[in-house]
Amino acid sequence: MKKIIIIGAGIAGLSAGCYAKMNGYDAHIFEMHNLPGGLCTAWKRNGYTFDVCIHWLEGTSPNSPFHRIWQELGVIQDKKIHYKDISVRLISNGQTVNFYCDPDKLAKHLKEIAPEDSETIEELVNTIRKAYKLFNMPLTKAKELFGVIDKLKNIISFIPFMKFFIKYGRMNIDDFAAKFKNPILQQAILGLMADTEFTQFFGVPFMIATQGCGFPEGGSLNFAKSIEQSYLKLGGKIHYNSKIEKILVNNNEAVGVRLEGGKDVKADMVISAADGYSTIFKMLDGKFINNKIKNCYETQPTFPTYLQVSIGLDMDLSSNSNLNNSIYNFYKLDKPIEIAGKEHSFLSLKNYGFDPTFSPKGKTTLVVGFSCKFEDWEYLSQDREKYQQEKKKVERAVISFLKKIIPRIEEKIEAIDVATPLTIVRYTGNWKGSYMGWANPFSVKVSKTLPKLKNFFMIGQWVGGTGVSGAAQSGRDCLEYICVKHKKKFITTTL
Repeated sequence: MKKIIIIGAGIAGLSAGCYAKMNGYDAHIFEMHNLPGGLCTAWKRNGYTFDVCIHWLEGTSPNSPFHRIWQELGVIQDKKIHYKDISVRLISNGQTVNFYCDPDKLAKHLKEIAPEDSETIEELVNTIRKAYKLFNMPLTKAKELFGVIDKLKNIISFIPFMKFFIKYGRMNIDDFAAKFKNPILQQAILGLMADTEFTQFFGVPFMIATQGCGFPEGGSLNFAKSIEQSYLKLGGKIHYNSKIEKILVNNNEAVGVRLEGGKDVKADMVISAADGYSTIFKMLDGKFINNKIKNCYETQPTFPTYLQVSIGLDMDLSSNSNLNNSIYNFYKLDKPIEIAGKEHSFLSLKNYGFDPTFSPKGKTTLVVGFSCKFEDWEYLSQDREKYQQEKKKVERAVISFLKKIIPRIEEKIEAIDVATPLTIVRYTGNWKGSYMGWANPFSVKVSKTLPKLKNFFMIGQWVGGTGVSGAAQSGRDCLEYICVKHKKKFITTTL
């Protein structure tokens, strides 16, 4: 039985471990933390759960191709799924725009606000319909196994989307917003990306296209633990509090890992589901790269990191429809909040009152988020006192705003926590605190293998496995590739 070492117990690593066990491999996952999930995680404060990952999950609907993967991993069958009617509710200057998950409802709502913009509204809705179709492309075998016919079929399947990519792939969001005559809709479109580093319109339809994507009750860490349990039931082994220092290489073949502390563990193959930069340039000392990889890590922008303020509230907001039937609530601030030297004109608020597992009965968990630059917080962290002062300043600013929409909130706060980009790095090791890998995963093509290194594979967000579903598929594809190389039938036993 061939032994596989998997670095990291995030969703990609857990997925790879499950499929490795299904196919008869001796799988060992080494995780530097004491919990599974990686970025798909949460933490507890005073009985409140503060979630940091899943906003909506592809594959919760049986109509989604990703549903099959969650069934194979045994995590969707008995889990209650919460669905929201609205992707984003944007509140600006007393006006509310609801970006409904259903394209028909969205078109009707926007035309009621701005009948003069009917043509542009139809254009927006059509881009969202295209995004739905892209989200629901049928699963194929691992792309590393594509032959000429497979590649041709793949190209043909994308022909209907070529006009979409060409027209909107590089369109600036300011240019698209300018098409609207109505100032409310113009500001609403701009507001969707106002607090990020993105300037492209392309991200808008993918943000809104969430119909059929639900929230698994219990949240991110609970979801990760469900996959962990599937892996353990299959006979897999997880070694927690086991940080990898080096990937062992002999004659250009990965032969195991060295743990922090000096212990060597041998294996026939190594799969890294860990951070891409750490894997390539630290665990492998940058010895197995080419110009393409080097250029990618030197020039390609990473997905922005974030700051999160989580609040445990002694108030029941589960029936507050203004806060509870949308995935995101974006508020235009009367006065911008300055965070680590950058002004933020919008605040994102999520109410977890719909999930009874997130807080004690009659109470509510709220999460406020801001997109930010890692470098700003890295600089602040050089002075511990200034770093803590900035966190307290953000906390005060958030509470000050929330008092305007939730009366008496200040006296009802029972727990509060501010997590910065440095928290993400400390907890997961992710390069620059990025929680989605590359800023534009469509334009970055990084292989799961490295030049001249045998028996080694990379999976996860740095090689195209973007998001929770993409990470799981990345692990699955890797094991399918390994099985074919070993002339084994790829088995996906449904648990």
